Amino acid sequence: MKNKKNIYILLPLVLFVWGAVLFQVFSFTNSDEILPDDNPEFSIKPLKVNKREPFIVNVNYRDPFLGKMYNPEKASATKKTSTKVIRTPKKSEPLIWPNIIYKGLIADAKSKNTIYMLIIDNKNYYMKIGDTENEVFLKSGDKESVYVKYKGNLNLIMIQD
Repeated sequence: MKNKKNIYILLPLVLFVWGAVLFQVFSFTNSDEILPDDNPEFSIKPLKVNKREPFIVNVNYRDPFLGKMYNPEKASATKKTSTKVIRTPKKSEPLIWPNIIYKGLIADAKSKNTIYMLIIDNKNYYMKIGDTENEVFLKSGDKESVYVKYKGNLNLIMIQD
């Protein structure tokens, strides 16, 4: 019985508070006043910009780190003549790669050794990473491709069937 008494008292109070809040919201949104378009309070005036006078910075002051007066370098009247050395570019011979075909890899699951099958100039070679055959160095590889180095140039060789 005590709880019903509280409900009968609090319910009208809550409805009154919500009604006041909604009244405030709707009273601000529904404005019947129409503001005039021409507002005489505001007028646009151009700004007056004064012409600036040029100034010169005096750079002849004591150097705070050396403790001496600043000495500007005097422009030398004699210019150094530089002789241009024309270098002839070295004509390097085009690098002819051997015929390299990557056929795949053989991997051991237990010891994780990987051997790559390469055909270099129609000869089969089984190589590990770091091996060199016919001046072809096997740098790295995976299932799809290997990186080989020949006379300092790196090349990617894709797998072929």
